[in-house]
Amino acid sequence: MNFVNPMFLYALPLVAVPLIIHLFNFQRSSEIKFTNVAFLHTVKEMSNAQDRLKKILVMLARMLFILLAIIAFARPYLPKENGNTLLKNDSGKASIYIDNSYSMQSERNGKTLFDAAKDIGRKIPTVFPVGYSYQVLDNRFTGSSRYFMNQERSEEEIIGLSYSNFTRSLSDVDQIEQDAFIREKMIVGKQVFWISDFQKSTVGTLENINFDSSTTYHLIPLMADKVENLRIDSVWLDKPFIKEKENNKLFVQISNLGLEDVKDREVTLFVEDVQSSNTTINLKRGDTQIVEMAFAISDAGTKRCRVNISDYPVDFDNEHHFVLNVSPNINIAIISDNPRNYLSTVFKSESFLNATTFKSNSIDYSATNGADLLVLDDVQVIHESLQEVIMNAIRNGTNIAVFPSLNMDIDSYTKAFGTLINKSKLKEGPQFIGTVTPPEKDPFFSNVFEKRVRNMSMPEGVPIFQWKGRGVRTLLSYKNSQSFLSIQESALQSNYFASTPLDPTYSNFGRHALFVPVMYRMAILSKTQSDQLSYNFGEKSLRIRFDNLQKGSIYKLKKGDLEIIPTQKVNADVLTLKLPNDDMEAGCYEVVSADNSSFVGYIAFNYSSQESQLASYSDSELKDKLGQFKNIKIYNNIKADSFKQIFTEDNIAQPLWRYFLIAALLFLMIEMALLRFWKT
Repeated sequence: MNFVNPMFLYALPLVAVPLIIHLFNFQRSSEIKFTNVAFLHTVKEMSNAQDRLKKILVMLARMLFILLAIIAFARPYLPKENGNTLLKNDSGKASIYIDNSYSMQSERNGKTLFDAAKDIGRKIPTVFPVGYSYQVLDNRFTGSSRYFMNQERSEEEIIGLSYSNFTRSLSDVDQIEQDAFIREKMIVGKQVFWISDFQKSTVGTLENINFDSSTTYHLIPLMADKVENLRIDSVWLDKPFIKEKENNKLFVQISNLGLEDVKDREVTLFVEDVQSSNTTINLKRGDTQIVEMAFAISDAGTKRCRVNISDYPVDFDNEHHFVLNVSPNINIAIISDNPRNYLSTVFKSESFLNATTFKSNSIDYSATNGADLLVLDDVQVIHESLQEVIMNAIRNGTNIAVFPSLNMDIDSYTKAFGTLINKSKLKEGPQFIGTVTPPEKDPFFSNVFEKRVRNMSMPEGVPIFQWKGRGVRTLLSYKNSQSFLSIQESALQSNYFASTPLDPTYSNFGRHALFVPVMYRMAILSKTQSDQLSYNFGEKSLRIRFDNLQKGSIYKLKKGDLEIIPTQKVNADVLTLKLPNDDMEAGCYEVVSADNSSFVGYIAFNYSSQESQLASYSDSELKDKLGQFKNIKIYNNIKADSFKQIFTEDNIAQPLWRYFLIAALLFLMIEMALLRFWKT
């Protein structure tokens, strides 16, 4: 039998105190006079014998009470089979993983789960000998966390932990821990502690974790008192292209991921930290709702925006950051061997549309490289230099619109765009065929038609060329089902193919009222198609278009005092970034030149939506899924102040102090009974 607090055994001499009292009998005898004591002689002898026995029994009861109480305070225990190893191995190692993801903002007993996890983590080294060393691991997987440290240093690491936007599966955590044990040449006796809310959306499939049989896993699930959280899922615009002082609508999708209904929660839109719109929302548990927020922006430029919703205690996802580009300059390069007024005048009505026209044999490469929309009109042959312009445009995400020449070289166009082109034989006096109204749900024609009527005037033309190929679909079709205008879409870029020239002999499209809005849509989509309002930290590689990027320059992300220079590549007006492994806060980051800090634009980052799903594995669910593993121990609703005791009882020793305390109380009751009921 061993003791947790052997210092209490120094109090064992106190056991002799009742004996000393009995031997010296500090109580004085009182004299009682009787008229005749001869008759009491026998009674006196009997009373003295009983009194002596009573005092001896009381003394023994007191001595045993003191003895057992002292032993109980010394916390006796019987070491378990593996307990001696944990207590006597001065060179052992243990790994402590503390989940510091934002879902740990949930509260238990008035304290966040993250703070509770740190409190428990600080207690772990106290149950092992002084010679043990510890790995402190969190979701950042920093270089220092891959190695072991002494008790004092590990406590400092745990105290210094803060929330991280990284999420890790338990398989990833286990891999890092096992790698650390291998570096330290640990084969047996490995101790691993996982302190987490065991969030179902992030920990991964528990059954697929390859648990190491030579490692003892201690799982400490922390459960919140309440599961309640509102999340802003996404935002999008009614009109993706934003003009100055033009009314627009922002759609905000909000989900109630908690277990309780919410009422009258305020939703607020901020543009450059100025409130622009607000509304309230009521949501039942598990429901999702889309709210509309009307707004208008008075001046052009790139704007930092955010939508805020009031929610507590999980507040990391209360804000959704995004960027709006108001009336951005759209550069249009028109290559035409037979320039017409249709194209030269259509883009002059708006100041943000900058159109340049030149012929195919005198290309302005600076204009084409910086163009958002490239228009080919009546170009018969795509020669080598023009083909290079087209390839650069496709690589850079520049949209291309093609209005063919009647005698165009099909082979050169096929080579440039990778499409099949069928040309119909023209009859004398070709007959125009009308087009049909496009489907209402086609996003290209969103907000083009104010009102649709049955006999709406639509353009007409002669179906001469039919473009076929991967990703090619019809935007406008003739009444005979052939394509009048086709589109070939990719992730960042689109090509538009007309079936007939703009020559009035073959089409009235250039003079039709629909021509202007269609060309506007091509230009506007060239600017907004590849522009995301925001990104999340799960997207490791980003491609973003900015004006005035300088080839060879280095750009950095800046937010307050934080400055990050990520791995990057500049190609024309496209900046490709690889997000660093550094921990970043959600928000709008400035993109500035690392050389002279000149401003380029903003990028908005938000936290991963997985973290907002607070559903977690309970201790009973963990036991159901992992109960077959003998080397996995799961602790039920453990607290920091009771951790050492519970861990010791489960892993190191069988405590005996309860039995000694019960026995001490029993002898105390015996003493009280003797004094109360034994009459001498």
